[in-house]
Amino acid sequence: MNQVDHEATRQAMTEQVAAFIANPAGWPAAMAARALRLRSGHPAYSPSNHALIVSQLWSRFTAEGLDDDDAFDAAMRAAAEEIAPRNIWAQRGYVPTGGALAIWSLPLPKWVDPSTGKKVTKDTPGAEERRVFRIEKTYRAADVVNGRGETGEAAFSTPELPEGEAREVFERLAAWITGQGWTVERSDRDMAEDGWTAHASRRIVVHGGLAGWAAVGTLAHEIAHALLHGAEDERPYAGQHRGDIEAEAEAVAFGLLTEFGQGELARGSARYTAEWTRSPERVAIAYERSCHVLDALAAVATGAEDVTLTRSAKAERAQAKADNKALATALREAGVEPKGEAWRRAKAGEPIEAIAADLATAA
Repeated sequence: MNQVDHEATRQAMTEQVAAFIANPAGWPAAMAARALRLRSGHPAYSPSNHALIVSQLWSRFTAEGLDDDDAFDAAMRAAAEEIAPRNIWAQRGYVPTGGALAIWSLPLPKWVDPSTGKKVTKDTPGAEERRVFRIEKTYRAADVVNGRGETGEAAFSTPELPEGEAREVFERLAAWITGQGWTVERSDRDMAEDGWTAHASRRIVVHGGLAGWAAVGTLAHEIAHALLHGAEDERPYAGQHRGDIEAEAEAVAFGLLTEFGQGELARGSARYTAEWTRSPERVAIAYERSCHVLDALAAVATGAEDVTLTRSAKAERAQAKADNKALATALREAGVEPKGEAWRRAKAGEPIEAIAADLATAA
């Protein structure tokens, strides 16, 4: 595959964004996972019970020989798997093989006579209702087995990606980012998002129900987040910056899907960026800021080896433009026009408050 034609790809993306804003009828879904469902599991436990489960698993894995950090990481991952009470597993045809986890029950009502503290019926005059909790047991899918000797883990595991070019590309991208210290997983639990990225744990998770090029597009989006939006990005992942950050990541997905002829999925990407930015101009800037990531992923996707991420001149110019715009805005908010001496000093890194104070005194 030839080098990405960034001018044509950026134009196609911004035109589609403008078209969606003008008439949103008939466009493909922006997030495929909204329509997906993996096998229905037991509802998530409360935060307090989740903490109990993690602490017990942490102790279990430590006793099995893992150090504290690895045991905690394993416990967090295990706690995100399918976990359900004995009666739920029994309904599914499974019995525990051990490894019970203690949790608090739902609050159980009871009525007491306040004068004696003894339990009474709720119809007793003066009876007061109290809420009590009991210790119950729950089990991971890995710790139950059915009549054929299969653990519940198999029933709730992520389905494999179908064989084909999309699977090959997914595996190449996953291997490339894994080589840079990240982990890539396909979730075995239903979730609202197509995927997510955690910089603290360097972890990327893709919705396990996504198949084919939808999974590739999501992984490309999350890899872009991993490479562009970590601690070095001074913008908070919230407020007015969130739309630009999402557009930058999705521009990579749009470009990669376009390169492989996946026009309908790419249209969904355009819709996603339009919903976040409501501006073709912001999308064009986002594309320029992330096109070097697209270059790297396109090379990896086609089988190139030893691919390294090199920030493009276009991306540098886009970053400089954005930085200049932010600096000019800050000066104006301080009551100083971004020109002449004020601009030179601000570009040199002087505090804007000091510049404003000096110029006010000189005036």
